[in-house]
Amino acid sequence: MLKRPKTISSSAGVQRKPKLKPQKARKIIRRFHVLQKNKTALLRILDLDESDYKDKLGSVYTKEFETFKLPKKPELFKFDNTTAKSEISKMLGRIDKEVELRGGLHIYQMASTVGQASERGGDSSKKLVEWYKELGRTATKSLEIGCLSPNNQISTSGLFGEVTRIDLNSQDPKILQQDFMERPLPVDDTDRFDLILCSLVLNFVPSAEKRGEMLKRMAQFLLPVGETPLSVFMVLPLPCVSNSRYMSRELFLEVMGKVGFSQVKYHEANKVAYWLFDWDGKKPKAGKKEKKKEILPGATRNNFYIALG
Repeated sequence: MLKRPKTISSSAGVQRKPKLKPQKARKIIRRFHVLQKNKTALLRILDLDESDYKDKLGSVYTKEFETFKLPKKPELFKFDNTTAKSEISKMLGRIDKEVELRGGLHIYQMASTVGQASERGGDSSKKLVEWYKELGRTATKSLEIGCLSPNNQISTSGLFGEVTRIDLNSQDPKILQQDFMERPLPVDDTDRFDLILCSLVLNFVPSAEKRGEMLKRMAQFLLPVGETPLSVFMVLPLPCVSNSRYMSRELFLEVMGKVGFSQVKYHEANKVAYWLFDWDGKKPKAGKKEKKKEILPGATRNNFYIALG
């Protein structure tokens, strides 16, 4: 198991680069995504909330959690709506224990930092810098959700004004440890931005409904429409829109359009998709929740989806 990296000393003021090879980092990220996806599905079957499910599962969950040890081969979880509650409780116990044994969210964030290391060409903000230069744009206030490093090109290019950086598990004193969904809503324009960056975050939100809520919440953090474009820079793993049973690139644009976002730029890399959206300033309309439809059948597809209600 990976050792927890040393904490940042106040005198140094800089974060040590994690000692983790890129191949190992990708493996960690994939496993954490699998665990989170299965956990979300299991809790949905039991109709339990992630905030207090442990108290409701009792001794079956606790015993499994306390006795679980990492197997040589990662578990492939098999379940459906007919699976007994006791078996689901055991699976949740094993999932939570595996996350803990693998280092928890801290290790996932560490792996993500390696994945975005600038020397490997993984700093997604490079594309945003390229687009803003091409469009002749600048921003006065920017919010970076899921910031992994304060030294990326968002911060060093000089194009994005005052940058507020937040992350669930900050690894640098320049990054505020905060869940965007828990960030207080703006009371006036001093708490709003003309650019929001969301790189490889939306895909890790645990449910389709919460992804939809996150998109609508972003609009609430943008300034009123004026001369300066109000934009969202979005980055997703390409399979979210190319290999999902329920989501395509075209459908993703429809979903964004319902929240008032129109595509300005798009770039598709081997494994990642980039968008720049402008916001029209209109509040998202409350609509009827649409049922997801299978648009790309197949056993190898993922279940990424965004639900707007």
